[in-house]
Amino acid sequence: MSKRPHIAEELLSANFSKAEAERTFTEKVKQKPLSLRPTNTEAADARELRRRERARKLALRKQSQKPVPLSAKEKRALKIYEVAKEARKYELYAPLHKLWIGYVQEVLGKGFVTPATPDTAAKLCSADFHGAELEVVRARCVGRVGLKGIVVKDTKFTFEIVTRKDELKVVPKEHSVFRFEIPPPGRQQEVGEQEAASGNMVFELYGSQFENRATDRANKKFKQRNPLDL
Repeated sequence: MSKRPHIAEELLSANFSKAEAERTFTEKVKQKPLSLRPTNTEAADARELRRRERARKLALRKQSQKPVPLSAKEKRALKIYEVAKEARKYELYAPLHKLWIGYVQEVLGKGFVTPATPDTAAKLCSADFHGAELEVVRARCVGRVGLKGIVVKDTKFTFEIVTRKDELKVVPKEHSVFRFEIPPPGRQQEVGEQEAASGNMVFELYGSQFENRATDRANKKFKQRNPLDL
């Protein structure tokens, strides 16, 4: 069985003379040097080490970065700011109310005089009302009048209170008037007292003019205005 000639030799023979085709095939194909690049394992290992080092530094950088804060939608989905059902107990917040009494007495300081002065009202407007016991005395919705409980959440537009019946009520500040009492220093008011004791300072809070977050009220200056009709 005769060996088939190389395809390059066949193509050259078809286009050149036999001598020219043999010479070209011998010089260009058979005797052409083949350069082989040896595998450099050390360089490959160095590249792999650099790649691993970059990956390690990237992982450390991601760990050191601050976590991305949750969006408002994610907070609502996780119910972060909702008061759990098992926490809607009036007795749980009675100690908080006593702490609030001490806090507000300290805020007033020497301003605890009757009748109340504009300076006293200005200090109370900047106070935090988490733990205060509020009672709705006037509102456009008559069903809210008479609601009384301890504030567990003071938002920009609402008060969330827990009543003595262990119910959570959300009362909008707009078009609502709230009443609260502050006993004189040295005497703690009993939680849930129905009548004002002698010597207590009684205030009425107009919710429509109190639509601010507790943190925003700390540095806010309130101007004296005439109350609006409900």
